[in-house]
Amino acid sequence: MMVFAFFLLALLALMFVVAPALLRSFRGTGIRHSEQAQASSRAWYEERLQAVEQDVLDEEDKTQLAEELAAVLLAEYPQVNDNTADANEAASEISSGESTHHHLPSTLRKPANILLFSGALLVALALGVYTQLGSYGASKIQGAQVVLALSPENDSAELQSWQIVLNAWLADQPDDAPSWYLLGHAHLKLGEFSQAERAFGQAHVFAESDVLVKLYWLQSRYLSQQGALDALSKQLAEEILAVNPNNQQVLEMLAVAAIAEGDAAAAITMLNRTLNTVAQPDRVRATVDAIAALRTSNVLYTNAHALQVAVNVADGVKANPHDTVFVVARPVGGGMPYAVVRRPSWLLPFSVTLDDLVSMSPARPISQADTVEVLVRLSATGTAEANPNDWRWLSEPIALAKASDEASSSSLRNLNAVLSPPD
Repeated sequence: MMVFAFFLLALLALMFVVAPALLRSFRGTGIRHSEQAQASSRAWYEERLQAVEQDVLDEEDKTQLAEELAAVLLAEYPQVNDNTADANEAASEISSGESTHHHLPSTLRKPANILLFSGALLVALALGVYTQLGSYGASKIQGAQVVLALSPENDSAELQSWQIVLNAWLADQPDDAPSWYLLGHAHLKLGEFSQAERAFGQAHVFAESDVLVKLYWLQSRYLSQQGALDALSKQLAEEILAVNPNNQQVLEMLAVAAIAEGDAAAAITMLNRTLNTVAQPDRVRATVDAIAALRTSNVLYTNAHALQVAVNVADGVKANPHDTVFVVARPVGGGMPYAVVRRPSWLLPFSVTLDDLVSMSPARPISQADTVEVLVRLSATGTAEANPNDWRWLSEPIALAKASDEASSSSLRNLNAVLSPPD
């Protein structure tokens, strides 16, 4: 692209250089036509003057008519009177060796000089722009974006070839972030996780705000460290989630790391968040089973502030498998929810637990609520905004604080939510 822009500027400059010659040629042609017209007109006037001499008029009338014709001739072509002087001056200059070029009319000299100067300026500008923005070796990595589409199984030789090209290029252009990014993908596809981590790390130095660079750097670090997340990896994960809170890959990495560290509560929170976006059915089923297993093996928040909700549909009706079920614990009458669980409707019937692990905000857990109500909604749109066509079930107000005083700390509040179409 840079080479094309340079040649375009150079061509424009060449046109400015050639233009003066064309202009002189066209003007020369116009002057010749103008001189021919003037000569014809002068001949007519001279004939009229000769005719006056032959007419039978007295001397006074002839003199008056001749003066009038001569006045008209001079008024229309004032240069006629100077022709003889100009010719004599030109002959004198030629005989003395001086060029007549310096005595061309200024209207012919100045545009030519301006165009010649502009052409030279454009050539210099083109060279300057190409030097600053272009690169004489950029053609070597042209088409390197194909790395993103290559298959590690079928195109390993081509991936290795691009690795050689990109490494050679980056040796001279170490601040080229896109090339580091492509090199990282080439290493990642070939299973060279340490090299991929280094390449994506270099790309991040020059593109710190790019979320994709952060994601692939985190992924290569995760694979290079065999599933462990150090402080830097966790920081990258948090930066990604700040931009994309429901990024499945990052949430799953954090969940696996939490399980490895024995932090079941954090793992449940992360896995539950992965279900906020559409995923493949087998992946959803595996995630739901993992959450259930973690809750069974770890007695967490199993007190009166935790609500277990069994969700089903009424007899004789069938939910659309593409719809979404929202199970919400909120203040009585509505308001900002304390806890939310989202599941695809094809899982029906299912049970979910509403507790602090699925809170909307860590600063506002359900355990701090005195009274709540549970809303279960089947949504065709899959959005949090309610619709008149949603299937709904709403519980009676539940006094969590009172129940906490009366109930055993190991018990759960069980609710049965049955969904049916609106009347």
